[in-house]
Amino acid sequence: MIRKVVNTLAIVIGVVALVASVGWLVLEQRWSAGDTDGPKDGYAAFTHGAFGLEAFPIKYAVVAGRVSPAAFRTTLEDGRSLWETYGFLANPKAKDLKEQACQGNAEQWLPYGFAVTNSLPQTAVQTPLKFAGLTCASCHSGQIRKADGSLSAPISGMGNMELDVIAFSDAVRNAVLDPDLTADRILDEYAKLCPNDSTGPIEAFMLDQWLSGARAGIGGETSKYGLPYHGAALKSADAIPAGPGRTRPFRSIVRVAMDLPGEDNYAYSKIPVVFEQATDLRPRAQYDGSLGDPVTRSFTAAYASGSSVTALSKPEVVADIKAAAAYTEKLGIEIPVQPFAAHFPDAVPDPAEVARGFEVYKAYCSDCHGYRPVAAKPTEVKPWVAEGRYIHHMMGVGPKAPADGGLGVDADRVTFRYAHDLPLTLWTALPGNAAVAAVQEARLDKARNDALAAGDPALAYYWDERKSAFLEAKRIYRTGHPLYFPACPEGDGNCKPEDLLAKAPPCADDMNAVPQTCEITDYEAFVNNPIPYAFLRAPYLHNGSVPTMAQLLNLEPRPTRFCRGQNVYDPDALGYVTPAPVDGKCADPRQAFLFDTTVRGNGNQGHDYPWKPEELNDERRAELRALLAYLKTI
Repeated sequence: MIRKVVNTLAIVIGVVALVASVGWLVLEQRWSAGDTDGPKDGYAAFTHGAFGLEAFPIKYAVVAGRVSPAAFRTTLEDGRSLWETYGFLANPKAKDLKEQACQGNAEQWLPYGFAVTNSLPQTAVQTPLKFAGLTCASCHSGQIRKADGSLSAPISGMGNMELDVIAFSDAVRNAVLDPDLTADRILDEYAKLCPNDSTGPIEAFMLDQWLSGARAGIGGETSKYGLPYHGAALKSADAIPAGPGRTRPFRSIVRVAMDLPGEDNYAYSKIPVVFEQATDLRPRAQYDGSLGDPVTRSFTAAYASGSSVTALSKPEVVADIKAAAAYTEKLGIEIPVQPFAAHFPDAVPDPAEVARGFEVYKAYCSDCHGYRPVAAKPTEVKPWVAEGRYIHHMMGVGPKAPADGGLGVDADRVTFRYAHDLPLTLWTALPGNAAVAAVQEARLDKARNDALAAGDPALAYYWDERKSAFLEAKRIYRTGHPLYFPACPEGDGNCKPEDLLAKAPPCADDMNAVPQTCEITDYEAFVNNPIPYAFLRAPYLHNGSVPTMAQLLNLEPRPTRFCRGQNVYDPDALGYVTPAPVDGKCADPRQAFLFDTTVRGNGNQGHDYPWKPEELNDERRAELRALLAYLKTI
């Protein structure tokens, strides 16, 4: 009798488990449909792709300003939304939204460049919970703010010069650490705003699990990275020194790839434009030429921004990264970008002045950057010509600067601590196929032994730790991570990944060799590349320390301290109107960040081409004004 009962019970449990499994699979297909609806085109991937950068659940996004005001408030608000305070672009669809912002219409009100996914942050796990995730367009789409208060439509490929992404990241971490924030509190507040959108028990459970997991993860990092900033500190250059339109990419990559604090990193970088990234025009990516492949660049950007190796292995994430990278290669070439004349028809320079400026440019600038031929019409854009004696060359700075000083720009972007250890660290973060993995392991062993031979046991320990992490990843990705570095060129059926290992770190490429063949390296240099759409590249230099092109050309003095935020664009000077601080402070909440070029990493010196200020006379000033006119047209 007992045996019969046990057998019957086992059958019932088995049937229930089977039904539950089938039910889960059916439900998972429903809630993950948005993430797996087939390959996206380039623009869709760029603006709505899945990159493993989910920030928080949609339902929390709806009520974040209500349940977490202390975390997001900067004490400088003046009626702006949470999103606008941190510089995110408004969603063009939002102006047509008549009803309350809820989960069901999230794609209409979330800021431009946010995606809606069902992926749990940092993982490849699909859940019934919908998340708001950042995409390429969150950072690499901008707007032109005009003197009359109007804004252009979002411009794909332009860096968002108002986005204070590091301050936003600290605000999110602050919110998650709030001990009074609970899933029930979020859902209760959400129900008040969106009473017609009920929350099921599985969704409620997953939201609670997300909050618990995120709090544990962020809380566990505080002993290494410190507590996140809040309140007025979120807009203070003393606390969060990157400010609007800039990041600290190497602090981020040191943290995620090297598992080290990275707080002593002063490699501030302007959010770059990503126009015309075709490899024949731009064979080296990044300001420093450290990467040679657009897909690798996009992977590294996602990784440094908080995505994980696990999330970056998802087929849809891999596809979106590749599609978005391909989109940037065509953007501005096959895919049009509106020129200066389309934005400022009343400020189009005189054609004769442009022609004179082109001659000045050819004489003093094209050797390093190539050139854009002058078009017959202001709205016409001709193809960039990547020709010049020094184009694609590396220009050494810091210890590698030439005797005459060379570029003379701030060198912290390429001379930070751990810069020489990053290439191998990144290259081994993603295990390759069997042949590649064997070499990756051997190179980690060599790095360890070299450190011991150099009398640096701590560095040897570091390489031991990296090898342990690599071996664990190799067990997970037995045939290689889908984004591992030594990849064959698209369409090259005869290419073998192992043949490309000579390009992998440590790579002994001559810094002055063109083309450089290293997959990833540290040159302590900046690379000479084309500068299409120069007017959309303001502020200038790699750290955004020069607000206008007129100042970069030394037609006007470069300001030492200025206020950044929602700055108006000046079409005459080709850049941003940046007020000077009053009594050492930026009092306007819309331009609250004090940019001080005397601070380490913020230097605005260098690139004094064609002439230094003291070398100018009336004739040369006239030539520079003509050059400025030409630069508006490219």
